[in-house]
Amino acid sequence: MMVQGYAVAAAVAALCTAACFALFEVLALNDLVMVYLLGTLVVALRGRRGPALFSSLLGVACFNFFFVPPRFTLHVEHSQYVVTFVVMFAVALIISHLAVRVRTQAEAAKRAEVVAETERLRSSLLSAVSHELRTPLAAIIGSASTLLQAPPGGGASSKDLLVNIRDEADRLTRLVHNLIETTRLESGAALKKELYPIEDVIGTALERTEKLLAGRFVGTDLPENLPLVPVDPVLMELVFVNLIENAVRHAPDAPLDISARERMDGLEVSFADRGPGLKPDELERVFEKFYRASAAPGAGLGLAICKAVVEAHGGTIRAENRPGGGAIFLLTLPRGNAR
Repeated sequence: MMVQGYAVAAAVAALCTAACFALFEVLALNDLVMVYLLGTLVVALRGRRGPALFSSLLGVACFNFFFVPPRFTLHVEHSQYVVTFVVMFAVALIISHLAVRVRTQAEAAKRAEVVAETERLRSSLLSAVSHELRTPLAAIIGSASTLLQAPPGGGASSKDLLVNIRDEADRLTRLVHNLIETTRLESGAALKKELYPIEDVIGTALERTEKLLAGRFVGTDLPENLPLVPVDPVLMELVFVNLIENAVRHAPDAPLDISARERMDGLEVSFADRGPGLKPDELERVFEKFYRASAAPGAGLGLAICKAVVEAHGGTIRAENRPGGGAIFLLTLPRGNAR
């Protein structure tokens, strides 16, 4: 990295010299000095003191060799030029020092901003997760305590309590899975993509959410000739599960329609409900971390994960309001080869 900085300084000095040759007939020598000072400023703004100092020395040397009489020699005919060299070098040092200092301060401010944002996200995550965990944990503990106090052979009531424990445990599992995948994606983990039929991924997601969808009409429109697309099937299944859960959460008992269509640039999948829909300012914000479009339960991570996964696949996802009422989530996946 440091070698690259010195190479940039040399390249900038060469460009400055070429510019001075072009301007030699129309500018005085003292004006040519400004060209080299500008070059030193450009190098210094990259934030490295060594290359900035090297640029200052190189600028003085090039100015002396190419333009100060006698030209094309380091010999100085008039002592007045020595003063010019000293002043030029001093000004270049001051410029480089100030530029490096400004760059360093800007980088420090940016790091402080990142730290502050990270802390804010951590606090929001802890708050959201602790709230989200509290409800299923309370239900599990309450049901388990009731079972322990109940006489043996509690019958139907015991079965209901066990079902409640299982369902809340599944809910906890999904939340933890979302958190793990969020962390994995943000850490830059590589996707395990393979050419896969999208209808199989949708089918697996529907199987995982079968209990959530009990009693609800789910319509599917998945043509048999859909092309294979390169996806990480585990992560894409997580996207579809989150979209299904989002529809269940915000459109209770409303029908859900899932469809897929081949497009020129890939594949489009839609999840459409008949719930209350979204306000205009929510169409983009629903994909933000910890944002919840209503008072419905949730940590506000599901749609953010959907966006992160789809974009990691090179696709897009957007929300729209459905004609006649409800919301539609449309995602596109590009064609390509598995890697």
